[in-house]
Amino acid sequence: MKTELLAALGLLLMSTQLNGQQPTTAPTTKPADHPIVNTLKGSMTAKNRPSWSDVTSAAVLKGVNSGHFDRHYHDCNEYWLICKGKAKVWVDGQSYYVTDGDIVCIRKGQEHDILELYEPIVGYHFEDATPPGGRTGHLHKTEEDRKGHAVPTLPLPADFPKD
Repeated sequence: MKTELLAALGLLLMSTQLNGQQPTTAPTTKPADHPIVNTLKGSMTAKNRPSWSDVTSAAVLKGVNSGHFDRHYHDCNEYWLICKGKAKVWVDGQSYYVTDGDIVCIRKGQEHDILELYEPIVGYHFEDATPPGGRTGHLHKTEEDRKGHAVPTLPLPADFPKD
């Protein structure tokens, strides 16, 4: 339930920012107690999240439009909140098309990747709590995965779902 509420809050914040509105911020307090983390300035991590939160990481989907990405997995669940754009992603052996408003739900341990871009992606990623003994960051099964691969920008395929 907590994860769903945080994801919904993230979508609400993203939609206001995409429409040119800025979220209202409370007076500045020490970072660990402040309820707002501006992910345009840096990722939300254990160092700057609210003291009551156990979120591992949340940030803008940086680098996905660079033409390079690495197949990886996490020791926690991850969510990609796609605000705008079109792509083909891969999760646990299956490829999917994603577009505006999609949330890619990735269970802990599932490898995931971006295979093709059709329009630049604007969105956020959100990693829930890492269990005790779990590792943070991108984890890789092979050195090849760690190095990453080219992600081509291609014309929209004929079988891409219509709105």
